[in-house]
This record gives sequence, structure tokens and C-alpha cells, in this order.
Amino acid sequence: MADLLQIVDLADAGQVQLSLHTGSGQAETAPAANFPLPLTGSELAEIRWYFTEYPENTFGEAKTRAEKVEAGLKDLGLLLFQAVFGSSDEARSLLETATGPENDQPHLSIISNRPEFLGLPWELLNNGGDAFLTSQLAGVSRRLSPGPLDDFSGRLPTDQLNILLLLPPSGEGSGSIATEALTALESLPVDAELDCLRPSSPAKLQEQLAGKPGHYHLVHFDGFTIDGQGMCMEDGSGGVTSLDAAALAQTLTGAQTPVVLVNASSSSALNDVMSFAAGLAENGVPQVVVAPLPIAGSGRVLFCENLFKGLSGGTPVAQTVATIRQAMKDHPQRPSATGPLESWDWTLPMVFESQNYSPEAIVVEEAAAPVPGMPQPEQETSATDLPRGGPYGLIGRHAEMLDLERRFRQAPVVLLSGDVGIGKSELALGLASWLRKTGGRSGGVFYSAFEVGAGLERVLHEIGTSLAGLDFADLRNEDRRTWVVDYLKENPALLVFDSLQNLAGFPAGAPGLLDDSEMADLDSFIKEVAEGGQTWTLLVSRRDKEPWLTVPHGSYRLGGLAGFDRIVFGTRLLEEAGADPMRLGPEYLEILELVDGHPLAMEIALPLLKDVPASVLVGELRSKLEQHQPGADEEGRPPFLTVVMDHAFSRMSHRGRTHLPFLSMFRSRVMMDILTHITGEQAYKSVMGEGLGYGATRTLLRTARAGGFLEPITPSVYQIHPSLPWFFGRSLYRQFSQGAIQQLEQEVVRVYADTADYFMETLY
Repeated sequence: MADLLQIVDLADAGQVQLSLHTGSGQAETAPAANFPLPLTGSELAEIRWYFTEYPENTFGEAKTRAEKVEAGLKDLGLLLFQAVFGSSDEARSLLETATGPENDQPHLSIISNRPEFLGLPWELLNNGGDAFLTSQLAGVSRRLSPGPLDDFSGRLPTDQLNILLLLPPSGEGSGSIATEALTALESLPVDAELDCLRPSSPAKLQEQLAGKPGHYHLVHFDGFTIDGQGMCMEDGSGGVTSLDAAALAQTLTGAQTPVVLVNASSSSALNDVMSFAAGLAENGVPQVVVAPLPIAGSGRVLFCENLFKGLSGGTPVAQTVATIRQAMKDHPQRPSATGPLESWDWTLPMVFESQNYSPEAIVVEEAAAPVPGMPQPEQETSATDLPRGGPYGLIGRHAEMLDLERRFRQAPVVLLSGDVGIGKSELALGLASWLRKTGGRSGGVFYSAFEVGAGLERVLHEIGTSLAGLDFADLRNEDRRTWVVDYLKENPALLVFDSLQNLAGFPAGAPGLLDDSEMADLDSFIKEVAEGGQTWTLLVSRRDKEPWLTVPHGSYRLGGLAGFDRIVFGTRLLEEAGADPMRLGPEYLEILELVDGHPLAMEIALPLLKDVPASVLVGELRSKLEQHQPGADEEGRPPFLTVVMDHAFSRMSHRGRTHLPFLSMFRSRVMMDILTHITGEQAYKSVMGEGLGYGATRTLLRTARAGGFLEPITPSVYQIHPSLPWFFGRSLYRQFSQGAIQQLEQEVVRVYADTADYFMETLY
């Protein structure tokens, strides 16, 4: 058993006392030392500002202010060290004994019942050098009393790591790590299961834990706000209620839950979080892991990966958090307005202890070898495959995703609308993936995009064959519809119908994919499914209203990225572009505001900062935006998006401006080999004035990718955003005559026909 150092708060006397408890049972105590609380209210506010607000504006005075906070944190650690270990020869001797080379690394416990004492960043303890005392410790924990701890007596499963996740009433400022937690669990080499409690109300929690006592290794409260009344939770009927620590602890301990994780929202006061965590420990929760402020960027990934790796591997919780802390310290860069920024957020994770708990390692059970000749069971599927999203996936949007999911409790059909390029499909796919992975829709998740050739018959075919196999296709048309409707009425599934604006034609006046009777048929289908009350249907459109849609539905208008989500995405784009942070300045934030956090506009505008200072770029964009006159065909396109595209396009080389618009001939993807072949043909050369060889074609595509005009799928296949064919087509028609463009169209058709003939020959 390792030695235990204890720093005991003697609050009444205004002192602290250091003691050492050796593994052999001996105890030594140093004389008490005076200890006034070292942080004022204004200093605590500065630390909070540093973690929560500074990353969103790192320019000018803010940078100087942050440097003072960082220096103050290091000085605070030295002050704490000297107050405890430098107060007497006896205290120094105890530390030297505990950390001597002949001993195992000791554990340090902070003993107090004062939130303001427990909330001090004891993890900063240092003796003036570059090293922190935590590097010599097995772990740091907080306890309410100095006596020995009882052992946790519960028995938990060892064949699978079980996690229960609760979500807050609102995602605003929550600093959610739920997505990172799910990804970390999926990457474990052992079996792990995450149950997401819906709704995350006290009554539902009590019901869930009572039904599964001794089942969950950890209950995770993700991004909740904690105030003087307790934790703000859903009340189960659309409202909010407060649950105090004692009541929550009673529910948790009654189900033999050994570990609770609380990562508090940015609006939670430090003392309230400390008081709540201490209350959980005081009322019997064995181990409470706390992050009193949100952790950003890769810090979330490091936190979750190391937490679940340690928990599943049988590592004590305080030691696991020490590993988390070291990983975050070794990799301190976090997103900020000036790109990756070194953060001190490794000081945030804390552990409260009321009982000893040594997790049992989860055992990896080897699958039995298949018996020769014995058919293997097929994996059941109850959903269609979700398509690949953009190269960046879903950045942020936790608040929107949480809000959107809760809209379905009010109406089974919701219309998600927004401008082109705003991220509607990414959000829809993110929600679909989240619900699928967390068991939110046990009947399955089904996605359909209404592009060329898409209608209700295809929707029915995809859903039916994914559930019943290919035999479903043998049913008569009316039987197929009846079968699918009956299934969706009886099972809680999710339907996602994307690109709905194409059905009636978009923009206004454009030909639609379906005629009036076909749209009425789809409307009737959605209405029938909704009447069952089980299945949710998410409709995604550029329009706020679809004239053919008569089924009652809720509406959700999606805006651009806001707050820290905007900063995170901007940081990633700046890193990829190789932009120099010194070129940014406060005008960078003005650019983000000018495009309203619009993801596609950011993808195209921010790479320009590699060559143009932000102060110049924002002026150029504003000037062109003032002069811009939207055309009749720009429905659903914010003016700044067209301006950004035009400006970025104008900065390309003459060859790029000449040849890139040809991509309007491609619908959603372009293969470099096909494009190289077409651009080498005489018909292409006669229109464009030159052909492109392999090298020039590759350069064209890579330049377009670097400028945000294309998204990579593979090194030779690129995805074209749905908003770009319009832009490319407009640029093409501005350069060439109708007859010349018809020549290009005929050449594309000929090449694809030849390609189809080639593949037919290889098949037969």
C-alpha cells in the first residue's frame, strides 16, 4: 500500500496541517501552519475568464491579461507549496520521505469541508522549477475527513463496462463531452455499453438505476449547470427542476454506483460545483470525478480516452485522473481565435473520495472458434447505412442537436431548414448517428436524400429491404407500403428525409423531382407514420416551408456556428491552410461575424488568410458585400456566401478560373482520372483553349481543395458541395457561349457512355 500525504484544513484556526501515513500503518504529523485563503473573488473571476472566455478572443489586451493569469497560476502553485511543505523542517522532511526514490509514488489527499478550500488548484503545487509535484504523486484526491476510508462492497460486471449518460436541459455553454465519451468507449479493446437516459430527469434516473442495481460502473452527468440549489435537471414534462446532492447520492448509492462523473457547464460557480461534489461524497458516493469548468478541443478526447481506459483496465480512479492530467499537460494545445493555444486546463480534473474503490478490470472474452461446416449467425440490421458527411464531420452543434432531439417530444415530425451550406445535412447525420449509437431509436435509423430518381418507392424499398431482406422487393406495391407503415407505427424509429427542397424544385421555378400526385403520396405516407406516435421524421430543406407538406410538424431554423464552436472550426481551417496567426488580429473575429459563422463561407474565406492579412480581407469583403446585388436564382443563399466565393475565385490563377467552372458538369463527385481524360480530349481543348494533362488536373483539384471549393474523399476523388454547381455553372456561362457549353456537355456524355460500355464489357 502506497504512502498517503494529507493536507488537512484547520478552518477554525486558519491553518493547515501536513501528515504522512505510511503503507505500514505509521503516521507522522508536521506542526500546523497559518494558511489564509490565497485567492480573492476577483482573482477567481480572472481564472474563470481565462478558461471560458479568453480562447474566443485572444487579441490585444486579452493576450496580456491571459499571460498574467498563467504567471499567476504558476506563482499560486509555488505559494501553496511553500505554505504547506515549506512551513517547517518537519513538513519538508515528510515530503522528502514520501517522495524518496526508495518509495512508491505517494497519494495526496486534500482534507476539508470548505468548498473554497477544496476548489483551490492544488494540482499546481510546485517548488519554483518547471516540474509540478503531481509528477511525483500517484494521484490527488479530495476528502471530507482525514480518517481511513471504508471499502466499496458492491459487485459489478467484469464482462462489459457499463456507462449511464444523462444530458442537461440545455446544451448552451454545457461544454458537453458526450460525443468524445462515446467515441472513446467504441475504441476500447473490451466490450462497453453506453445507455443514454431519456428524459434525464430525477424520476427516470431512479427508475433506471432501481431496475439495474450493481450494473453501472459510472454515471455521467454531462454539461449540467450546478447552483446553490443543486443540479438543474429535466423534470420529465418539459420543465427544469433542481436536485440536491443528498437526494442524488441516495439514488446512486442505492444502486451500488461506484463512480460519478460531473463535467459542469460554464455558468456553474466553482464553489457551487465543489459543494455539490463534496455533498455527493459526504452522502456515500465512493468516487466523484469533477471538471468544474468545460474542457475544450483535444482535451476532451484525452480526458475521455484515458478515463475509460483506466476504468476498464482496473486502475484506481485517482490514479486514472492523474494519467488524464499528465496527458492533457503533455498535449496542451486547444482551439483559440489565434489558432492552437497552450492551455492550463490540465488543472481542472479533480477526484472526491468517500470510499476506497479499486475497479476490477473488464475481461476480454475470446470468441469461440467457428465449427467447420456450421453456418455463422448473420448480424441483424434494422437501419439503412448513413452516408459519409463532409471532411470535417459535425463540428460542435451539441446544443442544436440536443434541442432538435427534444423537439420530437412535442411533435413526431420536425422540419429542419437553413441556408445552403449552413450544415443541415451534417446536423441531421450527426443526430441520426447519435440516436443510433445511444439506443435513442430502437426501431432503427433510416436516411434518404431526395436527389435524382428519388421518390417514395425508393424510400419504401430501402427501409423494407434493410429490415426484411431482399424478399421484401417481391411484395406488391401497396403491400410494401402497408408493411413499412405498420412497422414504423409500432417501433420507435427515425426517418431522415434530406434535400426535401428538390421535390417541388429549387430555387423557385426550377423543375421538381416529383409531380403533385407523388408529393401528395409522400405527404400522406409521412402523416400515416406520424399517427402511430412511435417514429420520428426529420425533414431537411432549404425552405422554411414546403407548400405540399400538410402534415402537422415542428420547425427548426439552423443558423451558423456560434461561440466556441465557431472558434474550433476556424482553428481547424487555419491549421490546414497554414495561416500565420500573426496575420490575424482582431479583424479575424470580424470576418467570422461577417459570415455569421456560416461553415461553408468559413471554409472558403479562411484559407485566404494564408496570403492576406485579416485587416485587408475584412475590408475587401465588406466593400464587395455592399456592392452585391443578389440575383433571382440566389434563393436560400446568403449574400455573403456568394461574395466570399466570388472573392476567393478571383484570387485563383487564370488557369484555375478558366477550368474550375467545368466542374459544374459533375453532380456531387469528380474523379481525377475521369477529369484528366475529358480535359485531354480535342473537344475540350477547342472550347477551353488548352487541355490539361495529369499533372495540371491534379494541381487544379488540389488548389480547389485548398481554397475550400472541393472536399477530399480519397486522394483521387473529390466531393462537390451541393451549393457549388450553381456557382461553377454561373462562372462557366460568364466565360463561354451556349454553343460552346453544349459541346462540353456532349463530351461529358460521350466519355461517361464509353466508360459505361467498358464496365459492361468487363462484367460480361
